[in-house]
Amino acid sequence: MIGSSGQIGTELVAELRARYGEMNVVASDLKPATPENTAIGPYEQLDALDKDKVFEVVKRHKVTQVYLLAALLSATAEQNPMFAWKLNMESLFHVLELAREKHIQKIYWPSSIAVFGLTTPRENTPQYTVIEPTTIYGISKQAGERWCEWYFRKHRVDTRSCVTLD
Repeated sequence: MIGSSGQIGTELVAELRARYGEMNVVASDLKPATPENTAIGPYEQLDALDKDKVFEVVKRHKVTQVYLLAALLSATAEQNPMFAWKLNMESLFHVLELAREKHIQKIYWPSSIAVFGLTTPRENTPQYTVIEPTTIYGISKQAGERWCEWYFRKHRVDTRSCVTLD
């Protein structure tokens, strides 16, 4: 899992390790290794923008699925929109390309309610509806969803996305 030190990441790592075994889930984040994040299973300090390092970790641990949670969320992203775009998009492209090259079998990349914006119906929202994000985070998530769809159609990359609240 890339970006495992956030609220969702810490809970998801714990659940995945409970299901698949502590040694079968590699947690990673920008934060250095500590006794807390290495006590239960493998942990790698990892910059999601470093494709070579991401690839090296995937190879060394024989990773087949990547949960990509690294992102700059709404409030922080608004303060530094260019870096938010870079982190949110480049980290996604790195894992999409590794999957296209057959180094990864499946990518989980959470979406966000931020893709909808103010014009989306709030009740009985249809499956296909108005999507007009108003934040950098929402814009990057919408773009990422389209890229995941394109990689699936063009290269058969298995990407999964789910809506999360930010």
